[in-house]
Amino acid sequence: MSHSIYLKLATVLVKADLRREERAWLRKVRRSAHEIPWQNEHLLRDIGLDKEGRPLGNSLAPEVKAERHIRHLRRVLTSRIAT
Repeated sequence: MSHSIYLKLATVLVKADLRREERAWLRKVRRSAHEIPWQNEHLLRDIGLDKEGRPLGNSLAPEVKAERHIRHLRRVLTSRIAT
């Protein structure tokens, strides 16, 4: 005895709805993994931001930045091929 076409259609629709819900849940989880907790000052400090969202402290001293820039310029100038 075969199943009714309505039962087959119902099972297909239920499976499709379950897949849709699963994809929506995964999308929500992926997005929440990249959200920044702007309301929590302690969590912001843990990831290196102040309460306005700016980075905490200076990442490089000006002298270090200048030395790197000069080193890069010297490398570029010495690696040029004279044609």
